[in-house]
Amino acid sequence: MSFDGIMVRHVTNELNKTLAHARITKIYQLGDFDFLFQVRSKGAHAILMSASPHSCRIHLTHNHYEKPEHPPMFCMFLRKHLEGSIITSIKQKANDRVVSIALKTTDELGDLTEKYLIFEALGKDANLIVTDNTYRVLEALHHTGPFDKATRTIVPSAQYTYPDDDRINPFDYDALKNVLDNQMVETSRDYLKHISGISPLFLKEFDYRLRQSDVSKETVFKRMLEESHYHIKHHTRTVFYPIRLTHIDALETPYESPGALLDAFFYTRDIAEKRKQKAKDLERFIKRQLDRLKIKKERLAKALLESEDNTLDRLRGELLLAYQHTIDKGARTVTLTDYTSNEPIEIPLDASKTVIENSRDYFKRYKKSKAAVPHIKKQQRSTERDIAYFSLLASQLDCATTLQDVEEIREELEQQGFMKRRKRPNQKRRKTRYAIFEDAKGIKILVGKNNRQNTIVTHQEAEANDVWFHVQNAPGSHVVVKHAFPLSETTIRTAAMLAAYFSSMRHSASVAVDYTEAKRVKKIPGKREGFVRYTHQKTIYIDPDETFIKTLKT
Repeated sequence: MSFDGIMVRHVTNELNKTLAHARITKIYQLGDFDFLFQVRSKGAHAILMSASPHSCRIHLTHNHYEKPEHPPMFCMFLRKHLEGSIITSIKQKANDRVVSIALKTTDELGDLTEKYLIFEALGKDANLIVTDNTYRVLEALHHTGPFDKATRTIVPSAQYTYPDDDRINPFDYDALKNVLDNQMVETSRDYLKHISGISPLFLKEFDYRLRQSDVSKETVFKRMLEESHYHIKHHTRTVFYPIRLTHIDALETPYESPGALLDAFFYTRDIAEKRKQKAKDLERFIKRQLDRLKIKKERLAKALLESEDNTLDRLRGELLLAYQHTIDKGARTVTLTDYTSNEPIEIPLDASKTVIENSRDYFKRYKKSKAAVPHIKKQQRSTERDIAYFSLLASQLDCATTLQDVEEIREELEQQGFMKRRKRPNQKRRKTRYAIFEDAKGIKILVGKNNRQNTIVTHQEAEANDVWFHVQNAPGSHVVVKHAFPLSETTIRTAAMLAAYFSSMRHSASVAVDYTEAKRVKKIPGKREGFVRYTHQKTIYIDPDETFIKTLKT
């Protein structure tokens, strides 16, 4: 993996330079594995620690993360024991992926004491552990008991020991020289067995540089260890590293620090993954509802056709009355001449009933099917509205960029009665946060990404002369430019781009986007939240561009 001991060394150096004598002011648990530590040291900073099996890491972060209302038990423990403590040192264990943070804090009696926060970025065995000054475990994110077939016991009151690693530290140059001079150590696998904290990516670069130069192994290795070049390589597999990867010929994005590099690499991916996980069951529910509604629509169309084609029952009833004296009692069928076309028509009969009773049954069926027509048409209109509604929600879920966007869609479905209300602890409802962008001229553009946000953007935040944008004849976001006509071409194109991108047409070309004054936009009586009609619109055609959207200031 890219986050190896070399990367940890660069991160630890940055943390030490930035957070000398910093105070931990607040701790948040962002998910099952992710923790955010807010600290103050000549300004506000934040440390992200992720014990995720697939993306474990530690680094400074400047990104905004959604913080849960109710912290889990482990987070409560961290707050109780570590908030208000002072960071005295941040050390890496040799060249391993283990970082130990020494903290000065006060105990319950008010006495000054020392504790350690130990972060182990060990892939599937990643962990976050708190110990006292004697390295006795106070609590850990993941426990491993003495009978769990683990090499160490990590439970409260157990004595903490570092992970076993008998490999050499590459920054011990004497030991490194011995390994590199060893004739038995030749392949990458051999190096991994003898040198701690290096990854296959490091060794690929080492092998490439060795073949490209005429200097010794030791010289090449040392130069790589002393190098600092933070970048992401966009190759068949996107990778990051704090050392130049000259063996990969691909587009490179440089960064000023390891924290900025890791922020850029993981933030968007993690947010998307969390949103995907949270929205998974919601996507299935909406798809299931749409499938059912489409089947219902087909059945209603068939029922309407059958109900409208009900003249045959009336004709049968009339013919039975007209020819009642010629029909034998107890007959199961009778063939009579249709007086409208002079064609013979076969009529099934109930042998247990008289001809008059059979005629009455046909007239009843005729009246029933005739009466059903307006009810079927009413259900068709209701079904069409529901299809439009769930299509809109599907589009909004696809455009949701935050966990709150997803949660608001779920709450709306609960309020509408489509989903069962979940039990929630008594808490204040979070303020709805629509997206705010700025165009190149600094004009604010508001974007709603679900029905609740659309209603607020259009009917509460927009002033009468502000300009409202929406993709034409398709589900999409309500976009409001906080400026009256006339608008510059830059502003119009930016707002239209946002309206097209945050819509079901985001993957299409030449998308039609209507725009008009906000006062021309009205709610549709009887329609659900988010549905509007508008007049006096103009239209612009635009190609959605995700790269352009990402460049906009938010």
